[in-house]
Amino acid sequence: MRTGIGDLEIPRGGATTGAPILGHSRATMCGRYTLTRGDRIAEDFEASLGDAPKHAWWKPRFNVAPTQPAPVVVLQEGQRTVEMMRWGLVPFWAGTDGKRAPLMINARAESLEAKAMFRDAVRRRRCLVPADGFFEWLRDPKARSKAKPRPIYFHPGPGRLCAFAGLWAHARTDAGEVLSFTIITGTPNELVRPVHDRMPVILAPALYGAWLDPDLDAEAAHALLGTPPVGDWIAEPVSMLVNSAGNDEPACIQPVELREQQQTLF
Repeated sequence: MRTGIGDLEIPRGGATTGAPILGHSRATMCGRYTLTRGDRIAEDFEASLGDAPKHAWWKPRFNVAPTQPAPVVVLQEGQRTVEMMRWGLVPFWAGTDGKRAPLMINARAESLEAKAMFRDAVRRRRCLVPADGFFEWLRDPKARSKAKPRPIYFHPGPGRLCAFAGLWAHARTDAGEVLSFTIITGTPNELVRPVHDRMPVILAPALYGAWLDPDLDAEAAHALLGTPPVGDWIAEPVSMLVNSAGNDEPACIQPVELREQQQTLF
C-alpha cells in the first residue's frame, strides 16, 4: 500500500523508486516530533525514570516543539537515566555577559567537528532522544504561493519507540541552570528523501549502549551515525493542527485524506 502525497508517491514501509521530488524542503530538520508513549521509555531504553515523571511536561506528546522540555536518556554513573531537558542546545556561555545563543535544535552529523560546542559534546555528552515519530512539511510547487505546506508524519509501526542520536549540554544562565539537547541529523533514507534532504539519525537498539558509552571516542561514535533503513516506517499526511506549536493533542497525528487536506490548504 502506498501513501500518495500530491504528485509524489511515498510507500508505507518501503522505498521510493524514481519518485519525483516535488516541493522538496531545505529547512532545518528535525523541527517537530512526537513521544506519545513515554510510559515505554523505562522498558525500551532500560533506563531509570528518576524524577522525570514528576515534571509538568511528562505526558503524551503529539507535537514536541523547540524550547520545550522533553525526556532524554543519558548515562550517569554507569546507569541509563531519564532527564527532562530543553530542546535546543544551550552552550555553557549562554546568558552570561549579555550573550545569547542561537536556537540549535539540530546538529549536522557530517560537521560535528566544525563547531566547538558540538565537538565537545560528541566526545563527552551524547544522549538518546526517545520518540515515536517526526514531522516534515511538503510544499506543492503547483499550488498558489500562499498555500501552506502539507505536514507529513513519519513514524514506525504502532506502539514502537525509537531513539534519535542526540547531544546534551549543561549551562548556567541568567535564568539558572539549564539542561538542553540537540538532535543529530543526517542523510535521509528512501522514505524521507522525496520530502526532505535531512532526517534525524535514528539509532538501532543494539547501538544504544555504544552511543552512550563515555569510553567510546568521538571518531568511533561518529561511525555509528549512519542512514537508518526504512523498515516498518510509514509516511502519512496529517492534520494541519500540527503547524501550531500550541497544539499538542492526538488530532495532530490523525491521518487525513489528501482531498481533505487540499481543501484546508486552498
